[in-house]
Amino acid sequence: MSNSSRRSDDQVYRVVVVDDHEMILESIVRLLAADPRINIVGTALTGIEGIESVRDQSPDVLVIDYHLPDMDAPEAIAAIRNFDRDVKIVTLSGSERPGAQLSSMKAGSATWVRKTRAIHELIDAILLVAVGEPRPTDERDRLPTMDELVVRYQPVVKLYDERIVGFEALVYWQHPEKGLLPPDSFLPVAIETGFIEDVERWVREQAFGQLVQWQQRCPTVPRLWMSVNLSSGSVADPRFMGSLARAITDSGVHARDVIVEINELILLDDPESAVEFLSQLSDLGVRLALEKFGSSFSPISYMHRISFDCLKIDRSFTAKLLEPSGTMSLVESISKFAGSMGMMCVVEGVEHFDQVIALRSVGLDIGQGPKFSPPISAQNCEVLLARSFPHSVRSPQPSSSNVSTSTR
Repeated sequence: MSNSSRRSDDQVYRVVVVDDHEMILESIVRLLAADPRINIVGTALTGIEGIESVRDQSPDVLVIDYHLPDMDAPEAIAAIRNFDRDVKIVTLSGSERPGAQLSSMKAGSATWVRKTRAIHELIDAILLVAVGEPRPTDERDRLPTMDELVVRYQPVVKLYDERIVGFEALVYWQHPEKGLLPPDSFLPVAIETGFIEDVERWVREQAFGQLVQWQQRCPTVPRLWMSVNLSSGSVADPRFMGSLARAITDSGVHARDVIVEINELILLDDPESAVEFLSQLSDLGVRLALEKFGSSFSPISYMHRISFDCLKIDRSFTAKLLEPSGTMSLVESISKFAGSMGMMCVVEGVEHFDQVIALRSVGLDIGQGPKFSPPISAQNCEVLLARSFPHSVRSPQPSSSNVSTSTR
């Protein structure tokens, strides 16, 4: 059979299935075998068994679970590719681990199907890859290229006079057809494929360099700071600490002027590893912020083990602040808790002046949100800085970095 020929209605494809859960394996085999176009010629419960089954049966398609007891799918796929370049591979997984999909694709998998999907999606994937056709739902098509990424900065201000104290760096996708797309439109896929590592590294480099320029032009006391977000995959990435340290050194930024925002859900996956990771972050000299505090799991028990410098109150609390039986008392409790721990408290999602008055009444004095500014370009941030510090902003000095920034 030619792999490049299109399938006909009477074409039958030889398939090997590998899954370490015996009941799931039996269910997959039973459902696939019900399709007359699929002939199950082998099964396996481990990667080694799967490799041997492919060697013995020479199937058209291998369906392999990402997580196996003796190896992950990419390792098995690489071994299979050493002796059989023709077999098409479908990776089957429920894994949410960042980089799982991308690592399978790099190893030689033709496509990726989630276990939570209906069986017809797996059948469609098998039939498509058997003849060398790309699967149209490939999520890599939903990712930007690096040159389509842009950084927007949201000012963080003092609530009593709206003077800027820092910025949060956020990444957007300048889509060639759809225009500027928000982070939520592509970051979930970036996390799943592992592309998030490149994205976050690039954002850090851009944001730290920009902060240094602003600090030089606007020498405030205390200095302006920059916060950057951290995905859960960074906890397991052995290269992350070195990457962050290089970005700090290369940009010349003061480590204490960098705030790394951590979602509290990171502490749920592997609390001990997360605590060790955050301790290493703190050792680099950066400040740590716990974002979306109170929105899901509030790890108060970890506050005595991790030296957080900042709490960010989730926008869902701000939205209901003034409602009857709203969140005012909870926000006040968070404010007092942060004060007792010596932490700065930043309120997210501030939209109107009545919220500002209410927040100030319970001792909160730092916030961000549409009331002050949405995430905006670096050039527009400079306009706001000039308004906040009319007597402190210095004219930019000619330099290669300024020329590069102005022509981007």
